[in-house]
Amino acid sequence: MSRGYLLDTNVLSATAPDRRVVPEPAKARARRWLEAEAERLWLPIVAVAEIAAGIGKREGEGATRHAGELAAWLGQILAFHPARVLPFGLEEALQLRALARVARERGVEVGMADMMVASIAVTADLVVATRNEKHFAVMGVGWVNPFD
Repeated sequence: MSRGYLLDTNVLSATAPDRRVVPEPAKARARRWLEAEAERLWLPIVAVAEIAAGIGKREGEGATRHAGELAAWLGQILAFHPARVLPFGLEEALQLRALARVARERGVEVGMADMMVASIAVTADLVVATRNEKHFAVMGVGWVNPFD
């Protein structure tokens, strides 16, 4: 049994202000799951980076109010569990070799961000919480979909 769950960016983003992409019932299920599992949740630095980049993109597009709301939301998440952000280091980088090989052997191209999240999860003995089941399943990484 794993020691908890590593949140993929799409799960973390479902709790962001003004997130309209996720249907409301699925978002509600994901939020309930996140609340129930709060003590077993971890954030990959990759998700923090992807969200920060998204905030920067919104700022560049002139959506400064929404960018500010997102920045405040991200700040609250990071303040709530600052010791729960897992880095991507040398061990995780070397883990990418096996994950990339398995995905390629199975005929699926997995993006670098998903491979990095997977390698952090494998190294830390965590299950990935994600909507992107296909990429993590093809790499043989444990996953759960909190939106289901």
